[in-house]
Amino acid sequence: MHVIGTGLIGTSIGLALTSVGVDVTLEDQSETSAALARDLGAGRTTGEVRPGLVVVAGPPDVSPRLVLGALERWPEAVVTDVTSVKQVVLLDLIRSGVPIDRYLGSHPMAGRERSGAISARADLFTGRAWVLCPHDGSDPSATALVARLAQATGAAVTTLSPQEHDEAVAAVSHVPQVAASLVAARLEHLSDHAIGLAGPGVRDVTRIAASDPGLWTQILSGNAPAVAA
Repeated sequence: MHVIGTGLIGTSIGLALTSVGVDVTLEDQSETSAALARDLGAGRTTGEVRPGLVVVAGPPDVSPRLVLGALERWPEAVVTDVTSVKQVVLLDLIRSGVPIDRYLGSHPMAGRERSGAISARADLFTGRAWVLCPHDGSDPSATALVARLAQATGAAVTTLSPQEHDEAVAAVSHVPQVAASLVAARLEHLSDHAIGLAGPGVRDVTRIAASDPGLWTQILSGNAPAVAA
């Protein structure tokens, strides 16, 4: 299996799969990030790369390009992306005109407020939902292969259409992220004395506000209609 993108999610996938004996190769535009993921035990960065499955674990704004590139580089491989929005990736691929029967969008519902390979964990997906998002042209064998990937990480597989997925995550993930950020912004200018009055409820509400703002800008932009609904 080949992972493109060695941030939190890509490296965690590599760690989970290497722990059960899967041969994982790693790739990232940052050689430093790929080397860190390798040193953590998420896979190898050298040797032959002939994957049966490619996982694109990049941010939403580059995922369509990375998926398209993977489909062209490995014409026999199944390709999945694990970004938080599914319709924008699928629509970009449809517009490109390439055959997409080997592509299946998916999304592990797991993460941390800290990003990067250094924050990766082999058990990040254990017991968490991993959503498969087949489209009208999906090859059933591609769906089955991505399902086995998710199960190998310890995740619980569920299936939604790309539209159903985006609507669901808007409600349970994206809107709560916006709410947490708004609450945190309201607290920014309070005095230390006022902040000292806060209880654990405030910490719970604002914990995820520490997540990468650049990544969340891309996610919210890509799923804006569902978030605004």
